[in-house]
Amino acid sequence: MVINTNTTAMASQRSLASSTTNLAKSLARLSSGSKITSPEDDAAGLAQSIKFEAQMNRNTAVRSNIGNAVSFTQTQDGFLQKVQSSLDRMSELSVLSQDITKTQTDRSNYSVEFTQLQSYISDIGSKKFNGVTLFASAGAAVTI
Repeated sequence: MVINTNTTAMASQRSLASSTTNLAKSLARLSSGSKITSPEDDAAGLAQSIKFEAQMNRNTAVRSNIGNAVSFTQTQDGFLQKVQSSLDRMSELSVLSQDITKTQTDRSNYSVEFTQLQSYISDIGSKKFNGVTLFASAGAAVTI
């Protein structure tokens, strides 16, 4: 019995399988938009890519934290400006009440407004920003 082997057909079959594999890899890269789609493409490159992606995620978190800190301090600044305005008005009321031409009713009205401003300033001291007291006297522990 004679067994014939068609080496040309076998070589063509291997070449077709290799081309099909390369086509699948190229399509995976094209569809993902990434040069590296699996560790076998470039293990070191994939490790670097993962490292850079983690760094970008950390940078995004830092940027978010900075934005929150800016908002927090802007809110504090707004309230401190209101406190300053209230203190200025309280100083003005104090001077006005010392005027000898003012009646007792005028002084009483000044006193009521002065007391209201004191209460307003005390209320500002307990204001919160996203659940965090704006003007807390105790520091917060930071754990890294």
